Amino acid sequence: MVQDNYLYFFGGNPNQSEASLDFAKKAGGKHAKIALLIIYRQGWEEYLPRYTDPWIRAGVQPQNIDVIIPNQHGELNVDQTIHTLQEATGIYIGGGHTETYHATYVKEPYKSIMQEKYYAGTPIAGNSAGALLLTDQVVLSSIDTDSGETIHLHGLGFVQDILISVHYSKWNDAEHLKGSLANTRISTGYGIDDHACLVVKNGRFHKALGEEKVFVVVKNEKSS
Repeated sequence: MVQDNYLYFFGGNPNQSEASLDFAKKAGGKHAKIALLIIYRQGWEEYLPRYTDPWIRAGVQPQNIDVIIPNQHGELNVDQTIHTLQEATGIYIGGGHTETYHATYVKEPYKSIMQEKYYAGTPIAGNSAGALLLTDQVVLSSIDTDSGETIHLHGLGFVQDILISVHYSKWNDAEHLKGSLANTRISTGYGIDDHACLVVKNGRFHKALGEEKVFVVVKNEKSS
């Protein structure tokens, strides 16, 4: 049986009931094992309920939510990370400093493992920084970089032919997304507001969820 592949792009708020419920159900509901990938920052435990509470309300057992996080020096337990990813029925990449997320998780062996899981039918989600890294080509807004300049990166590569912008209305990011499209061979971008989620099924737009909007931006055309 061919498995459908789902990606969830959260624009900035991970605590979105509708989208989180949809993701948790796709991950297996009460039988789900969710790997939450985040980066270290002081007080990180306080932020966990923003991710986990909606999943628990959807029936996911708290003991089946495994947090992957590097230590204060940015180091991951490689064996434990590999095992957690391989066992997961849903993978969620959190939000925070995008360049650090990229340096931590967009590398081997994690990239290949997540790609294998995705193509085997495991739903993958990302919030803010995590959402940006789900695509093949990533263009970071100058608002989102340490240098204050736009940066082009290669992401996890789950989908090839779209660009993503997060915090879209809050960052007034339309010009950035249009400019990014103009500088690539990609023709379609999605600007995702903080309280919105773009769902991609089998590499194509499936639906938009949340209280705010997902904007479609086509090269040389206005957003709709």
